[in-house]
Amino acid sequence: MEKSPINHGEGNPEAAADFNQAERDFVTSERGKKKIKAGPHVKPGEESGLEQAEQRGKSRAKNDDSNTTQTKDKR
Repeated sequence: MEKSPINHGEGNPEAAADFNQAERDFVTSERGKKKIKAGPHVKPGEESGLEQAEQRGKSRAKNDDSNTTQTKDKR
């Protein structure tokens, strides 16, 4: 009988570690650096929708953290 896979509950730490490593590898690659430098590509018709979504998010936020340079753990 085949052994059943381990149930990790809400997430799989091994898959998360693999994903995070792949993200780091991409960001430091030449292709990733070019994509980052190019920035987001927003179609003209989508720009106003993004601005509205940003304003809705800011209106629900507790604090303005746009000038934050360091995160503080308040646990």
